This record gives sequence, structure tokens and C-alpha cells, in this order.
Amino acid sequence: MRKKLNLSHYIRTETDKDLYDAQMLVERILSNSEIVLDPENLSFSRDLFVAVAMHTAYTSPEADFDEMLNYLDDPQWDLKLQIIFSFQLSKAFVLPEAERWLKSFNDSYLEVTNEKAERLIGQTLLHWLSAMDKLQVTKRVVHPVGSCVQIFDQNLVAKAMKYTSGLKSEKTDWSGLVLDEAQKSRGYRAIPDIHAADQALREISQSFENLAEPISRIRTSLVLASCMKPEDFHIRPMLLLGEPGIGKTYLASHLGNALGVPIEKISAGGAQGGFQITGSHSSWTDSRPGVIFSLLAKGDSASPVVMIDEVDKIVDSKYPVLPVLLDLLELETSRHFKDEYFEMPIDASKVIFIMTANSLEKVPAPLVSRCEVFNIPMPGKQQRLRIIESLIAKLCAKTNREIKLNRPTAIKLADRTDLDLRKVNFLVEDAFARAIEAGDKVACIWLPEHQGLEEGTDKPEEGRLLH
Repeated sequence: MRKKLNLSHYIRTETDKDLYDAQMLVERILSNSEIVLDPENLSFSRDLFVAVAMHTAYTSPEADFDEMLNYLDDPQWDLKLQIIFSFQLSKAFVLPEAERWLKSFNDSYLEVTNEKAERLIGQTLLHWLSAMDKLQVTKRVVHPVGSCVQIFDQNLVAKAMKYTSGLKSEKTDWSGLVLDEAQKSRGYRAIPDIHAADQALREISQSFENLAEPISRIRTSLVLASCMKPEDFHIRPMLLLGEPGIGKTYLASHLGNALGVPIEKISAGGAQGGFQITGSHSSWTDSRPGVIFSLLAKGDSASPVVMIDEVDKIVDSKYPVLPVLLDLLELETSRHFKDEYFEMPIDASKVIFIMTANSLEKVPAPLVSRCEVFNIPMPGKQQRLRIIESLIAKLCAKTNREIKLNRPTAIKLADRTDLDLRKVNFLVEDAFARAIEAGDKVACIWLPEHQGLEEGTDKPEEGRLLH
């Protein structure tokens, strides 16, 4: 049952204790939030809580915590940026200490744009609501502003919980955990920070020329998305064509990093077929929720990157994956994507899908029609050189070693365009490991014979050692 608690119970207005009380209230309330914010957003959420709590306590002494939520969600604000600087004339900040605090608060956010204010306040509203809901001090169901969209309908989650509670205990335990995750943030998930992602993608494009075309398309989509409502966010699925080891997986991983979202890799030719994606009915032995449901439930993002590998190897099995993929890749059907285990629809339309294939020849035509297709060329010499140097730098950082690969060695390896990136990676790792074992400061690479020999003939002793 909701507790009726007025702010006047917590903040001693008209005294020099008011600011201290508001700061202590932050600790009491927001420490209960289940929303995890990054340091910048958390600092903003706490500061704004103090400002709103002080202002509300002075202007509406009998107000409760719902009034604080109303302050952020009030339609009177033409721009969310107005909220940050709305306390200038508030009688809550007349006393010297409170006045100094407000000046520091305003100075901290002078450079904030309205776009950033939208994102900060959207996350803040979720942060506060989660804490207040846990303490049962609010009656509101807030539809978050800014960069959040609802993925899980809470009424449907409640029905699924009731349904799964009657299953065998071993299924109830972990299915209950997944549904608990789906309930967090009232089923809302965040849209990526589009502006930060664009900058990161621009940097990747400059270093990896063979991925420039798909990256440019993603950036164009992000520009359009930045002008739309969060619920309209959508990146058209992409199909990347090319031989193994040319950077297709690299693009997916770096796209996820740029957007700050999780990444999941699925093999289209896997034995589990469509059930890996949709889940299988709970009455089946070893049934599980699908990867899409679990990924959205466990994470904080509405737009994880899902890489579906080798779609040219899709097989026509008893439980085919193709119909499932076609539903996911179609915008309208993905908005009501059904997980078979929980028997409930979710909004998967914000998920970013990247598919790979060696060639277009064996990719089903209906799949091709739902994607943008990109032919990814083999990386050029300069790009390969940057990759090699980056690999060494990462290995040094991960192992806390200072081991170098001299530039002539790296150039000779970069020249070997007959070796794909996976093989290059293996050669660099082997050289690095041998250097650690020998106590050397320079890694020496075994350069194998040119490709075209039988598999297994490129052993180190049959190649040339590069110093």
C-alpha cells in the first residue's frame, strides 16, 4: 500500500538545515533505485533531486513525492532545459548556503544543450521512479520522457508470472528471474545516445576504410533518428557480404561499443533453429525463453546489436529459422514479436540486426528484400597495419607487458593480403605469447608460406621468422 509522506516531514524549511535535509533525503530515496546510471547521469539525478525537493518543500509544504515527479513531467516546459534553470527565483534558495549551492548547480550545467537535457531528465525520471516505487511512496506510472521506450507491457509480464508460477520448480526459478528483469524500469529501455555514437562511428570509419559504406549508412540512420521520437527509432537491418576475416564481426562489435549496447551473436545454421530466437513452449523438455526476450530483459537498452552469422547456411529444418527472422526484420511485426516460452509479445523493433554471409547466392530472397546489402572488401595494406598495431597495443594493455612488434615486421605481415584477419590475429597472438615465454621485449612473427598450400602446412617451422 502506498505511504502518504509529505516533504515537510523531511525538510526543515526556513532554517539553515534545509539544504542538509534535502541532501540526506537523496541518500534515503535514491539509494533504493534499481536503475544503474553512469557517473555523469547519477550526479545530475542527485543534484536535480536536491533542487526539486527544496523547491517543492517551500512552494507546496503538503506536497508528496508525486509532486517531484510531476515537476519533471509537467507539460508546461517547452524545453526540458528550462527545468535545470528554473530555480533562480525560488524562495527555497534565499539562505546563503542554499544560494551558494544553487549557483554551483547552475554553473555545472551551463553548457548543457536541450538535446542532452532531454536525455538526462529522461534517465533521471526513471531513476527517481524506480526508487520511489520500491519504497511505495508514489502512485504514479510514469511514461518516461527523453530517450526511453516501453518494451515490456507490465500487465502481460504479470500474466506471464502467474502462468509460469504453475510450472515445475526448476523452470519457475530461472523464468521468474527473467520476468523480474523484464519488470525493471516499468518495462522501459533506453534508446542509444545518438550523438555520442555518431562521433565514435566517425572515428571507426576513418580507420577501417572497408567498412566505410555500412558505417555511413548507420550514421545516416542515426541522424534521422535524432530528429524523431524515441518510439520511432529504427535502424534498417544490414547484410554484410564477404569472405571470413574481413571485418564483418568487427563492425558489429564496434557498433555495439559505439552505441553503448550489448551484442549477441547467433548462428543462422544452428541446430536449434528458430527456437533459439523465439524460445520454445514451456511444456517442452529443456524449454527456454528466446534470446531476444532475454537480451532485452536483462539489459538497459532497447537497441542491442544482434549479429546473425552465416545466413547463407540457413537450412530447411522442422523448426526453421527463416520465418522467425522475417518477422523480426519486418518493422510492423517486430513491434509485437512473440516469445513462445512466456506466450507474450514484446517490442523488438528497436533491435539492430546485422547479418553476414560469404555471398548472396544462397541467401533466401525474402531475407535479402528486408535488408540493405553491403559488399565488404578485404582490408587494404594500411588498414591491416593499423589492425596489427592495435592488436599489439591491446595485448600489452591486457597482460601489463611492454612488448613491441617492430614496424618492418608489421609491414611485412600487412603486405600478406592472402592471410585473412583471423589468421593475422592468431600470428600476432602467437608471437606475443612466445615473447612472454622467452622474456623478450620484441615479438617475432612466423610468416607462413603463401596461402594455397594444403591446410596445416603453414606451421612456424615451415615458414620464415620475421625479426
